[in-house]
Amino acid sequence: MATPSALNIPPMNPPSKEHESMDLADIDYLIQDLVGDRNHLHTYCQLRNNFINNSDIYGIWESNLPHCFLPSVNIFPEIIHLCAANYEPSQRAVKSPSGSILFYITPDSINQMLNFKQTELLFPFSMKHLLEEASWLPGPKIDKIAKIFMRADCQPKEPPPFLYVHFNEVGKLLVDMISYVLGYKTSEVVDETVTVLLSSFNQGQPPAVKYNYSKFVANKIHDQLIKLDREGVFKYSSYIYHLFMYYQSESFQCPIKKLDSQGERRYVILWTSVFHQVQHSPYSYCEFID
Repeated sequence: MATPSALNIPPMNPPSKEHESMDLADIDYLIQDLVGDRNHLHTYCQLRNNFINNSDIYGIWESNLPHCFLPSVNIFPEIIHLCAANYEPSQRAVKSPSGSILFYITPDSINQMLNFKQTELLFPFSMKHLLEEASWLPGPKIDKIAKIFMRADCQPKEPPPFLYVHFNEVGKLLVDMISYVLGYKTSEVVDETVTVLLSSFNQGQPPAVKYNYSKFVANKIHDQLIKLDREGVFKYSSYIYHLFMYYQSESFQCPIKKLDSQGERRYVILWTSVFHQVQHSPYSYCEFID
């Protein structure tokens, strides 16, 4: 039998041990959450500015959807499992090992964190509701979605799902935001549940229906925490980390700018550093675990 040298095959190099020799906190940037090119903080501020200067032609800011559009953060699985192990379903609260409440998983706690003040009745919804609505979504509504939110050269001839790349910039923004609320990232196709929420937006008008997103998210987090051991999947890491930041900010030995120039408490999205790429964030894996 011929030897590798006789066959002129170069020897295989062993895999690099560089990452294994590094401290875990130093490789946080390798543990990515939802990967994308969009600068979510910039997008959030741009939506707000569009509303202030009356150029929000799609009425996005007039729904409460932007307030549930949290930026990507790193995945620290131990944090989620610790939350599940110390979650009190009857109180909807995550507790410390000593029994004190760290934060609540309720619509009110989420709205407070996001500085969202409900001024009108919001429509309740669930995945069941979205699936039922999607089953009879009329053709004219689909045509309207395509005309407003899809590229002119990519108008569909079939019902959804649609390709994500066929949407225009505003359409992609809305799909990204809705995906965060629903707990998944649509990067290839836009399914029927997303189109139901898209159908509520009309150019130059407030959304036809304003949904109670914070209640939906709170219920989903509750369900996933109590089923985590069985299902092993948790889709709302961003909300958990921001709840930690907001309600336990004094526990972090990191600079946090919680107030604006007028001394008013800012949106948690604006005063945390978690929205940065991890190599620019002062928060480390060890600080979360501690």
